[in-house]
Amino acid sequence: MKLLGLSAGRKMGNSEILLKEALMAAEETGVEAEILRLHDLKIKPCTGCTSCVQGKNGLIFGGSGQCVIKNDDMPLFNEKLWESDGIIISMPVFIFQPPGYLKVLIDRCGPSHDQAFVMEAKKVAGGKSGADPRIFKSRVAGFLSVGGAPHFDWASLALPLMNTFTFPMEIKVVDMHQVMGSAIPGQVSLNDSALARARKLGQNVANAMGKPKEKVKYMGDDPGTCPVCHCNAMLVGRESMVECAICGIKGELEQKDGKITVTFSKEQQAISRLTLEGKRRHFYEIADVQREFDSRKVELPAKLEKYKSYKPAWK
Repeated sequence: MKLLGLSAGRKMGNSEILLKEALMAAEETGVEAEILRLHDLKIKPCTGCTSCVQGKNGLIFGGSGQCVIKNDDMPLFNEKLWESDGIIISMPVFIFQPPGYLKVLIDRCGPSHDQAFVMEAKKVAGGKSGADPRIFKSRVAGFLSVGGAPHFDWASLALPLMNTFTFPMEIKVVDMHQVMGSAIPGQVSLNDSALARARKLGQNVANAMGKPKEKVKYMGDDPGTCPVCHCNAMLVGRESMVECAICGIKGELEQKDGKITVTFSKEQQAISRLTLEGKRRHFYEIADVQREFDSRKVELPAKLEKYKSYKPAWK
């Protein structure tokens, strides 16, 4: 069993130290661990060309959805990813969210790494698909995040947004942990409780690797407000409606005995963005957008003309 550690921080920084502690513990269970440092990879940013979805080889037309960007390290990363059975991502917090280079990687994974998109593309193509079949391999993940401030309000979006890497690929997150108060490189090595918690996370991920998906349970300290992603990032709407910012599912807000609770129905949980059904619905939403565009695309050149001639960008 292969465990891939993704270091999204500086070499021998706090997040990498925690990652190594987690991987050491995982290796004690018998798994094979490897570290991939994102700083060492050249990953070009997604340009938003939509070729993966709507191009000649786009997923909505039954294609493989392969990215058209060339000459970077994305193929190397993909090979390491597809070989893995488990993944641990460790990162520093930049302005209460993941650092930009992790977001660049997440964007490049995109629809081409989305199990539901690839499955629906295969149906469109009559059972054929150019996508790598290893995308459907069962995988689990753990998240580690390190913030410099002592309080969690400076890391509010860190762990929740890490889910945007795993959920398209149906990678089940079994544990996640936020460490605070480690602002100086290496400082976390003085925090025995943080190191112990990283070891526990490594063991939890290793022990979940290879298990049938239905038997993989979440083992984090905080079950979270959302029963699907286990995050606490909620959007409060009108009246009592609450929506999970990560899953997109809607629940009811209640206050009992001075405590606020949110209840999500089984029907809502079944269409979370983290489920195949939730992502499948999104695939057909995008297909509908494409059809609407196709019906009016002859109008586009004339519509764009005035924007092309207005204040060309500085070169």
